[in-house]
Amino acid sequence: MKLMYASLKTILVFIVIYVAPFPVASAHAINECLLIDNDTERLECYDEQQQQPIVQPESIVEERFARELESSFDEFVITPHKPNYILPLTYNDKLDASNYTTSPLPGESDLQKVEVKFQLSLKVPLAKQFITSNGNLWFAYSQLSFWQLYNSDISSPFRETNYEPELMWALGTDNEIFGMRNSVIAFSLNHQSNGRAEPLSRSWNRIIANFIFDKDKYVFSFRPWYRIPESEEDDDNPDIHKYMGYGELAALYKYKKHQTTVMLRNNLDFDDNRNTVELTYTFPINIRLKGIAQYFNGYGESLIDYNHHSHRIGVGILLTDWL
Repeated sequence: MKLMYASLKTILVFIVIYVAPFPVASAHAINECLLIDNDTERLECYDEQQQQPIVQPESIVEERFARELESSFDEFVITPHKPNYILPLTYNDKLDASNYTTSPLPGESDLQKVEVKFQLSLKVPLAKQFITSNGNLWFAYSQLSFWQLYNSDISSPFRETNYEPELMWALGTDNEIFGMRNSVIAFSLNHQSNGRAEPLSRSWNRIIANFIFDKDKYVFSFRPWYRIPESEEDDDNPDIHKYMGYGELAALYKYKKHQTTVMLRNNLDFDDNRNTVELTYTFPINIRLKGIAQYFNGYGESLIDYNHHSHRIGVGILLTDWL
C-alpha cells in the first residue's frame, strides 16, 4: 500500500507542474447553475450564461469531454465510460475449457464456442477542478461478461464476468505534439477481478495513465500501466504481464456516425512474444441505436483467459460509443 500511495503522489506532483490548462470556454461548458439551490441566484446564473459567447470545441475529443461535464451533474443522467454494448452472437473457435475441469459444477467443462458477450460501463463525477482548474475526479465502473446463453445442457451459466472499478483523475489539456492535439490526460487507480474463489480467482491492481491525442477525425490513445505488486500467497496470476504486457495502444477513426477502432497490446518480450489485436466497427441503425461488429485475436479478452489465446468474432447492438 505504501508503494501505491507513493506512486500516486509522484504522478499528482508531476501533473500539477507540467500539464497545461484546458480551455475553460466551450460550447458544452458544464452548467453550474444546476448546482445552485437558491431560485433567484440560479436564474441570475442562467441569465449570465446566455450573455457569454459560445466557443465551438476544437476537436471531437474535446466535444465529448465537454458534453460529459455538461450532463454529469444531472441527477437523471448516467454518464458512459467505455462503450456499452451487447453481442448476442459471438463465436470463439479457441474457447478454453481447461480452467473449469476442477469446478464443482457438473458438466461446466462442456462449453459452447457460441456465447453472448456484453459490456456495461459508467462513471460519476466526484469533484470538479480537483487539484487543478482543468482536472476532474471520477469514479468509474465497468463490467464485461461472457454468457453461455445457448448452452441449456448446463443451465446457461455466465462463464466469466470481470468487474473493474477505478478512481480516475482526468485533465483537459491543450498541448500539440507532432502535429496532433493532446486533448486529455487521465490517471487512474484500477482494480480488475472476476470475483471468483480458487482455483478460478483472477485479479490485479494497476496505476494506469491514458494520453489521448486527436487530429481531424482521428483519435489515438497511449495507455501504459504499472501493476501494483502483491504477495505470493495473494497473487492469483503472477505472470499476467507476460500475456497482457505493460499497456496498450488504440486508434479510432470517426466518419459521420461510423467509427472504426483498433486496439493493440504486446508483452514486449521478443523471445516469447505475444500479440493482441481487437478491431471494432460501429454503424448507425436508427436515431438512438448503433450496430457493432467486433473481432478479437490474442490474450486477455477476459481475466480467466489471460494466458490463453482467444479468437472471437461477434455482432450486436451498441448503446453508447467512444465518441
